[in-house]
Amino acid sequence: MTETVASNESNERSPTARGARPSSVLHVCISCRPSGHPREPREDRPGFKLYQALRKALRKSPLNRRVELRPVECLSLCPRPCSIALSSPGAWTYLFGDQRPSESAADILQCVSTYLRSEDGFLPRDERPARLRASILGRVPPIEHRRTT
Repeated sequence: MTETVASNESNERSPTARGARPSSVLHVCISCRPSGHPREPREDRPGFKLYQALRKALRKSPLNRRVELRPVECLSLCPRPCSIALSSPGAWTYLFGDQRPSESAADILQCVSTYLRSEDGFLPRDERPARLRASILGRVPPIEHRRTT
């Protein structure tokens, strides 16, 4: 888990810091909040709470060395907070909204596990946890690197 946003948290000997290379990145919008929810303090925003829940769950998970948990300031999915994105080099990228900080962490990690088992990151709808079937906002195909001669 690499911390990429300045915060009061320490970079707790992340797998990346120890030399392991995560094969996937789980981006979590820490600024996500429903309309009318106060902006401050940041720690009370549902997106920040989702990040904290995922951070805690990932620490205990065998996925810990394979996924970099990356907080981001905004995924521009504001009408559907709390939002996450899942990406890997050469693989499909997925966007999900409507996650619940106190309920979604296990489902998200289950989806990440399925994603990592797929060679190209393609997640068939019926292989995703139910919460992530209904909350998908989009997917982006992998960028193909073509050699020019």
